[in-house]
Amino acid sequence: MLFPMETDYLTWANKYNLRVKVGKCHSCGKEVITNIPFALSGYRGLKSEDHGCGDYYTWKTFKPIGEKEKLKWAKVSSTM
Repeated sequence: MLFPMETDYLTWANKYNLRVKVGKCHSCGKEVITNIPFALSGYRGLKSEDHGCGDYYTWKTFKPIGEKEKLKWAKVSSTM
């Protein structure tokens, strides 16, 4: 998982047409928000920060991107 240089999650959400989610953790009840942009293979998304309940309770929202971006990602990951 890569975290982009763009730190403004609202710009990232608008760029990839992602929905920012706000709610309560199902384990501890703490409020969480998907406000950390990330890129993963053929997907772009937002995740909440780890608030102590583990990855299972970290909220994520993501969507697939186009074939052109997927091919570019494959080239980048093959050179790492």
